[in-house]
Amino acid sequence: MEQIIAFAGVISVITIALVQVLKKLNIVPKNWLPVAGMFVGVVIGGVTTFIPEMVSELSIGGRLLAGLISGLMATGIWETFKNREGNNANKIGGGGVK
Repeated sequence: MEQIIAFAGVISVITIALVQVLKKLNIVPKNWLPVAGMFVGVVIGGVTTFIPEMVSELSIGGRLLAGLISGLMATGIWETFKNREGNNANKIGGGGVK
């Protein structure tokens, strides 16, 4: 399990970048970005099977699971930093003033 989490941490950087591209291009509605992030993560996890430099003892299922986790991590990390800056109008206890 530790390998899956470590692998997810590595590919989450790529997942964050690709989800931001989707967000900036308005390809995916904002409320569907977490689902898109999971899908992008699974695709990246699957693609890493064919990259010889990504040496790991993980099976294809483990890589896909790591991709799914990286998609969830990408959304969580982004929302955490976004909320830290106070840009979330839906947070409990107040709202962002624009």
